[in-house]
This record gives sequence, structure tokens and C-alpha cells, in this order.
Amino acid sequence: MPDRIALRKRPAEPARPALSPALPPPKSFAEVIALWPNASDLAALLDVEAVTVRAWRRRGIPARYWAAVAEAARFSGRPVDERLLAELGSLRRYRHA
Repeated sequence: MPDRIALRKRPAEPARPALSPALPPPKSFAEVIALWPNASDLAALLDVEAVTVRAWRRRGIPARYWAAVAEAARFSGRPVDERLLAELGSLRRYRHA
């Protein structure tokens, strides 16, 4: 009879921040970025430089990053999805037109 393989316990996952269900959605790209403790944390998740994320506060998050930002938000329980980012992008274009 073969020896039993001992299963290693997986390390505990870090606690995800608890967000209130009544938390209003962000009203700007700057507010989306502010959902993370700092720009470096979001930049690390997106594999970009922190200075890039800080510039997005003023210029807006480029559309090619919306899916990645939405995925990072979904993973950490933040109230952001691609539809919200598209709405913010269209509002931004409308204001600058």
C-alpha cells in the first residue's frame, strides 16, 4: 500500500478590505485611484510605473488599462468595473470637448 501523501496547508490569504455596500461609486479617475492605499500598490498590480498611475489622476486612466483596473478592483473588493470606467471616460471627453 503506497504511503499517504501529506497535503501542505496553503498559507492564509491576506484579508481583503471590507467595503460598505453603501459605498458610492467613484466619480472620477482620481477617485478610482484613491481606492488603493497609494499609487504604487495599483501600479504593481498593473505592472506599470507608479509615476504613470499618479499621472492618470490628472489625465485619466487610458482605455487600454480599464480591464486590468477592473480586474484588480474585483479581486480586492473595490466598487469599480469596466462599465464605470467607460462612463468616467465618456464624461471626461465630454467635459474637454
